[in-house]
Amino acid sequence: MKAWLRFLPNIIGKAIISKAIKKYDIEFNILRAHITPRGGEMLVEISGPEEKESIKFIEEQGIEVKPIIKVVKKDKDKCIDCGACISLCPVKAINMEEDWTVEIDDQICIGCGFCAKSCPTKSIILFE
Repeated sequence: MKAWLRFLPNIIGKAIISKAIKKYDIEFNILRAHITPRGGEMLVEISGPEEKESIKFIEEQGIEVKPIIKVVKKDKDKCIDCGACISLCPVKAINMEEDWTVEIDDQICIGCGFCAKSCPTKSIILFE
């Protein structure tokens, strides 16, 4: 599961995530992070057999967990495969294929919407 984790200042410096990893044997991949002494947020991917239990534990420790449920889709009839969206994707979910078509990998997409905003033909749509 991909999710945004939001931290308040009172829990910065606590080893909550490492405890969750050890206790629930989860894989924890940080995709983006911005944390300061005043709090912050991380975009993460959490997986493992006890994923739900680990998320409950993280929330109980005071970290807000907001799952990513937005995904982008390409309208193939509108898209001109110009590639304007490719360089804006922070997780490299958009690629130019060998046949010069733009493809979006919804398994990698984090639903940030940068590509949809940059599309000159408005052929990329953000779904909830």
